Amino acid sequence: MEEKPYSGFYAKFLGGFSLAFEGRELQLKTNPQGKCMQMLLFLLKSGSAGCEKRLLLELVRPDEKDREKRMNNFRQQIHLMRKLVKTSGLPDGRYVVVQGSRYYFTQDYPLNTDAEGLDDIIRKIRSRPSKGEETQKLYLEYCKTYTGEFLPFLGGEEWVAMESAYYQKWYFDCLNQLCIQLKEQEEYETLLHLCTSASQFHPYDEWQAVQIECLMALNRRKEAEKVYEAAAELFYKDLGLTSLDRVMARYQENTDAYYMARTMSSLKNSLEEYGKAKGPYHCSYPSFVDIYRIIARRGERENEKNLLLLCTLSSGRTDGSEEKKAEQMELFQKVLVHATRAGDIYARYSSCQYLVLLTGASKGTEKLMISRLKSIWEKAGGQAGVEFSVSEVEGAKEACAKADPGAYEKIC
Repeated sequence: MEEKPYSGFYAKFLGGFSLAFEGRELQLKTNPQGKCMQMLLFLLKSGSAGCEKRLLLELVRPDEKDREKRMNNFRQQIHLMRKLVKTSGLPDGRYVVVQGSRYYFTQDYPLNTDAEGLDDIIRKIRSRPSKGEETQKLYLEYCKTYTGEFLPFLGGEEWVAMESAYYQKWYFDCLNQLCIQLKEQEEYETLLHLCTSASQFHPYDEWQAVQIECLMALNRRKEAEKVYEAAAELFYKDLGLTSLDRVMARYQENTDAYYMARTMSSLKNSLEEYGKAKGPYHCSYPSFVDIYRIIARRGERENEKNLLLLCTLSSGRTDGSEEKKAEQMELFQKVLVHATRAGDIYARYSSCQYLVLLTGASKGTEKLMISRLKSIWEKAGGQAGVEFSVSEVEGAKEACAKADPGAYEKIC
């Protein structure tokens, strides 16, 4: 653990828990989710001010109506807590001290916490106007001091969830203010660093959009693309496609100025595919949607036949585990690359499906392609079963005609 500029004890709650004495990390040998440990964490969080007995009682058995049982359990947990402290290699001293109705972790040594540091910054922010150089410094200090969720391994506990929400709200408020101010000052490097950290602490809160915006402003397009692709994969895999909407919108909004500032030659270079093109074109699902619509329009205009192929992997002879499914999907992707043409396009559609756009298809193309995929899949040792579904790509005119003959003419 990194040495803290504090004498005595230092407890870290944000992003995980650790307890150090004079810069040396200590080990507490107990179940981190047990009531005894929670009481100790609550005492440490209370710092040198200590906490009321009633608050510790609420932690033990909040639903227990029998006062005697509740008090017996409380005394038992206090005993276990003192025993834990005694066997954890802490320096000699008095621990779990009681004075009146208040409990203290220790009164023999100073006790500081990272949460206390954030509380101090919050008090200073509250005493100042929302704008100004000194306030901006405080926003920066809070964001740099914040290192993640409060006790993430105890997120299901009510008191932890409340503390976590409190510090996270202040973090987002400070970061939002910095987004406005640092953009006005064109301090994109500073903002990029802050939002990169935010994306790591809270990957599902879409700070990747601001990362992309900063990278585009700094003319670091390749890095912006990597951030976008990583965010697209994360949201798609864990949350579903709709969670990408705002990130995509921010990304698309902020590309215009970047492209306008480039010369045609550098613009063309940035658009070209690097290396020799081999096999079908691979893209993310959102990109696949755009390509599909373009191909559908072109096919309608030029009377060209294009096919959409959906490949679905089932458990087959696999054990059905997530790891095995992922392995089979990776193997099938290699089969797709080997079996399809350079002019075809494919994308992953779900955890067990791929979409393939067969462009310029002739009669019987789908049968030949499915047969080829099956053959290569078997030779590659694929264990999952694969089902294929084919549909012809339709343009707007054909789709409207099916739904309502004459509708397309009405629109046009």
